[in-house]
Amino acid sequence: GTPIELGCQAEGRPPPLLSWFRGVTVLGEEPVSTSLPLVLPRARPQDAGVYSCVAENRHGRHNRSLELHVACEAPQKQGGTPKTRGAEG
Repeated sequence: GTPIELGCQAEGRPPPLLSWFRGVTVLGEEPVSTSLPLVLPRARPQDAGVYSCVAENRHGRHNRSLELHVACEAPQKQGGTPKTRGAEG
């Protein structure tokens, strides 16, 4: 569960509408801005996927996409080392 911040910056005249998408789902929009960060407070494996930042005004549309991979750590065992049984012989 590490926090992740994805940055999205664009400039234009008129100032663009900035949007973050995951697939076709809109995650955030900011009209008349040059920056729109997307913050995932605790990244989990289900947050993995393709994220796109779109900047759009009346002159056109530009986008950048990234694929986020989230790996999780194995849970730590409680109680110390496991006991093993030796072979008898």
